[in-house]
Amino acid sequence: MKIPLLSATLLAMLLAVALAPAESPAKVTKVMGTPVSAITIEVFSDFQCPKCKALHETWMGPLINDYVRTGRAYLIQHEYPLPQHAYARTAACYACAADRVGKYGEVCDILFKKQQEWEKDGKVDETACSVLSPAEAAKVRALAKDPAIVAQVQKDVDLGMQDRVNSTPTVIVSYKGRHYPVDVMASYSSFTRFLDSLH
Repeated sequence: MKIPLLSATLLAMLLAVALAPAESPAKVTKVMGTPVSAITIEVFSDFQCPKCKALHETWMGPLINDYVRTGRAYLIQHEYPLPQHAYARTAACYACAADRVGKYGEVCDILFKKQQEWEKDGKVDETACSVLSPAEAAKVRALAKDPAIVAQVQKDVDLGMQDRVNSTPTVIVSYKGRHYPVDVMASYSSFTRFLDSLH
């Protein structure tokens, strides 16, 4: 039995689409966007801070999609573990280590999502590595203890102290040489209105 030409062409097109590799969304990393963007947004956060968890879960996804991936803003995420949080620095080291293997976004998401669990028992490793393959987990475990990663976290802390960051989360927007601290307790829509007013 012959397949009509139109049907054969359609079948070939469907097979090509089905076999084509799926496009994966751009990875979430510590530094994202275009450095020449007019707006730079710096976020100082602590994985053990409940307000940081709320900010991450309500603002970060839309902010990345609406402003960073569209080239309208350059985003820098700084680790700022507070001394009163026993496991925050360890979590920050795991997040920075995960950034080296392309899994920063996934590790940040799970650390914030399960914050109430690991802050009780200190099982940062188990939580962070739950979203990694065995090979990635092995790399991240080694990197999290690497002096270079420890120094990277300390560099973020030093920068925050220099910028007089005294609580988390702290969001600073830079535009044309001026720096604007942001009210992180405001709604995301209020924040976007402010960003849009800068252009």
